[in-house]
Amino acid sequence: MLVLLALPSGASTGADEENKHQLRLEFPRAPRHDGTYRNLDPEFHRASHWTRLRFYLLSVAAMAKGERPFVPLPTAVPDVTALRQNHHEPTVMWVGHSTLLVQLDGVNFLTDPTWSNRAGPLSGTVGVRRFTPPGIPFKDLPPIDFVLISHDHYDHLDEPTVRQLARAFNPRFVVPLGLKAWLGDRGFTNVSELDWGESISIKGLEVVCTPAQHGSGRTLTDGGWRLWSSWVVVGTKRFYFAGDTGYAPHFEMIGRVLGPFDLAALPIGSYTPRIIAKPIHMSPEDALRAFRDLRASKFIGIHWGTFELAQEPYHEPPRRTVDEAARLGLDPRSILLPKPGELLTW
Repeated sequence: MLVLLALPSGASTGADEENKHQLRLEFPRAPRHDGTYRNLDPEFHRASHWTRLRFYLLSVAAMAKGERPFVPLPTAVPDVTALRQNHHEPTVMWVGHSTLLVQLDGVNFLTDPTWSNRAGPLSGTVGVRRFTPPGIPFKDLPPIDFVLISHDHYDHLDEPTVRQLARAFNPRFVVPLGLKAWLGDRGFTNVSELDWGESISIKGLEVVCTPAQHGSGRTLTDGGWRLWSSWVVVGTKRFYFAGDTGYAPHFEMIGRVLGPFDLAALPIGSYTPRIIAKPIHMSPEDALRAFRDLRASKFIGIHWGTFELAQEPYHEPPRRTVDEAARLGLDPRSILLPKPGELLTW
């Protein structure tokens, strides 16, 4: 369903405590059916539970036999002084997985932050192991103004890290529908919750909730209770964060309505086996197609090389990204595949 968001940017919808805005454009709201959120594509479907379970068990067995070794990626020494003294230059640092530290117009924000050694329940004491440490120690972070959460899966919404951030910085957590209640149940109140097509102003930046093609759920019974999203941040430059998503027409729509972008952060890992991954995770080739749909100037690859999640070799995503960029004739300077902890300007 398309809804006309007709209020001018900066006009309040009535949620004055959050300064929530609507945009002067047509944008889809998140579909719902039988109390759960759905993707835009009415034909969207995932592999059966049995297929997913079978491949999961095969993956666990392969790791137990040492058939899929994971070696930590090389990391850079983060320039903590530069981070703390920077008040103007747009920078980005890949911390690992889908976690980015972004600086724009003097504002510091994080995407899907996780500093835990495992992604899973029970405060990260069980779950998939992290094999590449965070690119910057938590204690070295500059003050964090806000945090973008794309959805509630454990490798994107890490409760121990959320607690650390709330204690250290009390940032604004900006989340899709349904997650405000989840955070509130755990005592976090500095939260803004948005539907697709809504936006909020934070310290002079406009943050827009945009569609993704994925899913949600932290247990066997809460699938689809909470929305998933991508995010756009607009200041003197435009930043796009894809969250976790399969390739779908929403990229072209976001690029047409809100682009072009100066930097697009797109997932390039966990794309195998395709029978399971294709609807909800992009291959490197899919990610570069999305990059062009978004009309972005620079690409940064995320969601790889950090957790024992994928069937593909852990070092394969960046190689395939570089190869596909060359095949497409893209400027290699536009493809950013930094080491964790490496500070780049954009």
